[in-house]
Amino acid sequence: MLYIKKLTLEEIVALEEMHKSHPLHLSRNRAHCLLLSNSGYSVPMICSAYNICRQTVYTLFSKWDAEGLSGLVDRKGRGRPCVLTEEQKIIVIKHIEKSPRSLKKVLADLEQEFGIPLSIDIIKSICKAAGLVWKRVRKSLRSKRDQIKFDAATEEIKAFIQQHKDGLIDLSYFDQSGFTLEPCVPYAWQFVNTTIEVPSSKSKRLNVLGFVNRDCKFDSFVFEGTITSAVVVECFNWYANKIEKPTTLVIDNASIHTSDEFNSNIKDWEEKGLTIYRLPTYSPELNIIEIVWRKIKYDWLPFDAYKSYADLKRELFDVLANIGISYNIAFA
Repeated sequence: MLYIKKLTLEEIVALEEMHKSHPLHLSRNRAHCLLLSNSGYSVPMICSAYNICRQTVYTLFSKWDAEGLSGLVDRKGRGRPCVLTEEQKIIVIKHIEKSPRSLKKVLADLEQEFGIPLSIDIIKSICKAAGLVWKRVRKSLRSKRDQIKFDAATEEIKAFIQQHKDGLIDLSYFDQSGFTLEPCVPYAWQFVNTTIEVPSSKSKRLNVLGFVNRDCKFDSFVFEGTITSAVVVECFNWYANKIEKPTTLVIDNASIHTSDEFNSNIKDWEEKGLTIYRLPTYSPELNIIEIVWRKIKYDWLPFDAYKSYADLKRELFDVLANIGISYNIAFA
């Protein structure tokens, strides 16, 4: 069978819907193979597109002719049954929770506990069935913060956001971040057996002080020297003189934001319409400028920026100048 019989309009619609939204990827692929055949694709072309053999395609066509849509879905109970019981699978998950970084250790412990040979593939299939995924572990200071103060700040910021949407205030965020020739290593699509290598070396630090509002309007200052309270005060003076409406500025509790020199200027800024709102300690997720720093370091700075200090300055300045123009974030 080189091609399936010409599909009716109803069959095409049903297959297109299965191809787009069926929860099983194999069924989605099978529906697409039938649509390709209906469009004139030969069996070798379908084999090449999905990296499958001719017999697989012929079997698919036969099932379609005999069973229709139901022939594209695997019946329950197919495949080799798992050697572990449901109770044992629960024990597997508990072991993984204790040792989430090493399945080899989990495997050794389970083989000793159950007294039967197992494999990493069995453990992985149980992980997937339980909704576990392999992903990067994140550093967090969440356990150190005062949850009551954090929840209160979250509600206050929600009120500020609504006032910003209503045009009553401008809600902005301030923070500082550093950039050197030691890059943050991102994920990237790469060919099998090849690795993208990013240059890395020691260098001077470029310290960036930034202001961003919820419409992604961004202003920044870049310094090669140490950031002191006096430097921050001058940046805030500039920002207070440029605002066009009452502005609430969210900041963290870094020492340069709580010094006597900084605090002595708060009243002057308030008279100009700039109100300082301090976040509770250990609450970086409430400051959306952290998203900006992350996007710059992991997405927007090209790999070529790490060739030299001059390249880093040039590429960083270009990104900073185009945030809100070429580089945008739609804050929720």
